Amino acid sequence: VVAMADESSARRESCPEQLHFVRDKLQKFQSKMLTEFDQRISCMIEDVLQDMRQQELRAHEFRHFDKHKDSANNATSTWHNRKPKATTNPDVTPDSPNWPADVQNKTTPAQPKQQQKQQQHQQQQQSDQPKQLKVKQRRQLPDKVFVARESYLTALLQVEHMRTIYHIFYIILVMFLLNVVCYDYFVEGRINLGLGTFRGGLRRLHWVMGVWLLEHVFVLALYFAFQGWALVRAKLQAHASLQRFWSHSCLIMYISAQLVFGYVSTSLCLKFRLPFVSACVLLLESTRLLMKMHAFVRFNAERVLKGKQKLDDDPATESEQPGTANSGRPYVPPLQCYVYFLFAPTLIYRDSYPRTAHIRWKFALSRLLEIVAVAFLYAFIHERHIHEHFGQFGKEALGASQLIVKLFGMMLPSAVIFLCGFYMILHSWLNFTSELLRFGDRMFYKDWWTSHTYDSYYRNWNVVVHDWLYEYVYRDVYTHIFKGSKVAASLLVFMISALVHEQVLGFALQVFFPVMFVLFGVVGVALVFLMRSAPKTLGNIFLWFSLILGNGMLISLYAMEYYAKKNCGHLRYESWSDHLTPTIWRCYH
Repeated sequence: VVAMADESSARRESCPEQLHFVRDKLQKFQSKMLTEFDQRISCMIEDVLQDMRQQELRAHEFRHFDKHKDSANNATSTWHNRKPKATTNPDVTPDSPNWPADVQNKTTPAQPKQQQKQQQHQQQQQSDQPKQLKVKQRRQLPDKVFVARESYLTALLQVEHMRTIYHIFYIILVMFLLNVVCYDYFVEGRINLGLGTFRGGLRRLHWVMGVWLLEHVFVLALYFAFQGWALVRAKLQAHASLQRFWSHSCLIMYISAQLVFGYVSTSLCLKFRLPFVSACVLLLESTRLLMKMHAFVRFNAERVLKGKQKLDDDPATESEQPGTANSGRPYVPPLQCYVYFLFAPTLIYRDSYPRTAHIRWKFALSRLLEIVAVAFLYAFIHERHIHEHFGQFGKEALGASQLIVKLFGMMLPSAVIFLCGFYMILHSWLNFTSELLRFGDRMFYKDWWTSHTYDSYYRNWNVVVHDWLYEYVYRDVYTHIFKGSKVAASLLVFMISALVHEQVLGFALQVFFPVMFVLFGVVGVALVFLMRSAPKTLGNIFLWFSLILGNGMLISLYAMEYYAKKNCGHLRYESWSDHLTPTIWRCYH
């Protein structure tokens, strides 16, 4: 009895301790639950507020990105660049494999029941055919769409936060200016402001302007030659063999004229010994005119051959008589359409484009001042970085350590050259010319800076050139040569683009050093396929890393080759292999 009493007494004494332990555990659990609940509620509230802020930002500050300009299809975004072909095209029909499945099974309410039954019967007949007898139909490529819209950066810079970044770049330009002024005054004893670079780079510019005017005479003569081809072809309509012979002869003469045009512009760079900037002006303008001429001929020759006399977006001008207009003459666009196209900031020919109501002179003056500012910035970078690093290349001793220091010393200046070159040409210059010509479609580039693959980067970086390559090279090669092979057509486009880039840089610097072709046509093509499955964040980081590294190597290697050829004057060129061997190698070996 005494033992049982002691045991019960011990239990009563231990009971409060257990209750305290349980109460502590419950209080900690409650506190933890309340803390997590508060955190979750706070996160949910923050997410809702963030969504509301984003919605307000899109509705007010980024309102330009939500406008729908396509009246035919309200689902088309302002920044969408293409529209699909009409379904009446024989390559893609509602019962073809490339047509969406949900569209195949749907019919519009206004469609007659008899037509619905006929389509169902055709689908049933197609499904009953053996698979080996079916012909694989190619995907129809979409057309270029011109819409009145601003450039990406024009819309973004209407936001106060983006304008702040724009002001930061202004200050960076001022810092470069102060750097050059202080260096010129305290080191050289005079203030130059980069004018020496302008004087050296723009020598013989008056010769370039003379050649440029003669090239435009040739380009205008092409219009009348095309008109003569169309008229004679129409008169020979009753003689098929003569008509074919005439068209083939004109095609050979046209290709020969294009080749001669390109050869003359490049040979004049060597004959006149043009400096880099003047040579770039001549070569880029010649390339632009070549692309313009081909766009005009390619677009209108198809019209003449098909016999459709229909102006863009003007059904009233369509002729019922195949091959000729109502007057019995084949339709050729008026000369003013061709002349406007020659100066318009686009490489895709149309008879008309979206136009703005008036010229914003303040906007045009701002773009012009930006061009001048970036030109001075380039002069500063040339004098304070490129010339400082490579001006004595070929005379000074060079080891691996010195070479690595020079390469990495040019990485950040090269990144500035890359970004400012994009801004000056694709934004400032093209918007300046667009404003003067009241050209409405200002989508010269897209948001390439957010790309996480090189495929997207190449499409969005330079929309003007990409549209020309897509419209007049890729589509023709895809349709007529490689018969639906996207990879082969893409590779050919890359090779053509890389060769033209290399031709401009090589003849402007008067060197044979195909770094651009290797980086663009080999490394760039490989990265297109290797980065297609890259995650967005890592892909964008790697894209920017490779762009900065690649541009740094590109500018450094071309600067080395240029100054090595300039400083190693004792080298002899006795055979063709001496011209193909890099001067860097011959100079130091």
